[in-house]
Amino acid sequence: MAGLDEGLYADSPEWDAAVTESLPDLYSAKNIPGTYRLLSSLTKLAGGAHSFFSTPADVAAWEQPYPSGHVPVPTVSYDGSVATVVVPGFSSAHQDEADLYLEAAAEIFTSERARSTCGWVVDVSANTGGDLRVMLVALSPLLDDGVVEVFRERDGSTSDVVVHANTGSWGDEVWGELPAETTKLPSRPIGIVQSGATASAGESVIIAFTGQEDVATFGSATAGFTTVNDGFELPDGAAVTLSFAVMGDREGNFYEGPLAPDREVDPADGSAQSAAREWVADHCPNS
Repeated sequence: MAGLDEGLYADSPEWDAAVTESLPDLYSAKNIPGTYRLLSSLTKLAGGAHSFFSTPADVAAWEQPYPSGHVPVPTVSYDGSVATVVVPGFSSAHQDEADLYLEAAAEIFTSERARSTCGWVVDVSANTGGDLRVMLVALSPLLDDGVVEVFRERDGSTSDVVVHANTGSWGDEVWGELPAETTKLPSRPIGIVQSGATASAGESVIIAFTGQEDVATFGSATAGFTTVNDGFELPDGAAVTLSFAVMGDREGNFYEGPLAPDREVDPADGSAQSAAREWVADHCPNS
């Protein structure tokens, strides 16, 4: 089971028993599709609820570009001196689409109005996940420089996600950067809006801000997919997406499950967004 045994939970007696029980059926399968059902089950067992198996058709569908003009990108609105940036989920195999996401963020944060804003609401209440690398780089102007997140693998080893100026990186891997003219914004209060739909990379955004000064969260508990995924392909184009680490904040707190907000307010009717704006306005400099 090379590959699946790298999963976050592939060291349990249940995992060993499942592998032993599955091997005869895997070896007797007449073709790779004949292994899909078992591989899907083993993937969940090895990596947990955030892990999944994809058929070649699933992979091909994911590799399709977004419909023309429909790439989800960050957007901003202003209410007096408080800005609200909506950070949508994003998942794409196409670099040009990731570039559009980052360019939209850069346009928001390099504007004159952004520099005069007294505080920010970061709304990830509809962010169901995707590429956490793109999202964290997009928000780098609002994040303190330094370690913003920590990943802990099954053996206890950890690695840092670092933001520096307009770039994000994980270990030796540079995740991306905003255009050079995008610089760090002045430190301002930040209210984060979350919901039960906030998942995976959306939850990673919340964790990246956890421990930063003048940050508070509003809404409801998140989906609880606070693990880090990687994957591998099978010869026929099927793929396994496997959780190999849990997410932790800059202070060394690790999360396996939903993230509770600092203040529970209904995000569905706009109450959480209003509460976040009010909190930010109350904590603005010279307020």
